[in-house]
Amino acid sequence: MATFEIPLGNAPKKGEDIHLVRWAQTDEGWCPETVLATYVASTHDEWIVDTSGEQRRLRRDQWLQFAMWR
Repeated sequence: MATFEIPLGNAPKKGEDIHLVRWAQTDEGWCPETVLATYVASTHDEWIVDTSGEQRRLRRDQWLQFAMWR
């Protein structure tokens, strides 16, 4: 799958810190899971981010931007 250095939609610029969130249903109700990461790249289906030196691929249909720092 191709990666893009040009931001897609509201994707941040390469090297920017981003905060992503996804929601999971548990026995106690809906709970957020958050990730604070450095943006690396995007595909149409994934965020590619770095968290503490580890590159991760997160599905865009599950993870949404929560906040951006500029």
